[in-house]
Amino acid sequence: MLSKERSKVLKIIDEVYKYFIEHSHTCHITSTIDFNSTETNIKFKVRLKDKNEIENVSKELEKIFKVQRYREVEELYWNLTGDCYNSDETNLVGMMVDEFKIEIEEDVLRLYLTRKV
Repeated sequence: MLSKERSKVLKIIDEVYKYFIEHSHTCHITSTIDFNSTETNIKFKVRLKDKNEIENVSKELEKIFKVQRYREVEELYWNLTGDCYNSDETNLVGMMVDEFKIEIEEDVLRLYLTRKV
């Protein structure tokens, strides 16, 4: 059985994948997860169609993940993320992450997320 923390991490990953599927015309996504007792690091490498698409997606991700993490209400909002895609759910996921970084190199966007336990 998954711990509550790992379930939350899986929900974050699921929502980010849904975001890219919904907001890109053509993409290739890979992800890496590193976790230990103090934090989880998630890295997405996304190859997109062109520079314009990368810039648009990057701006949107910046808005989503720029929000502050709210630990005190996390139990409530992590359960609000569901199985169907909704942009509000992606915004909720932004509130479940402590740190983020976006890097762009040619047609590749890298999104780094850190969630501290």
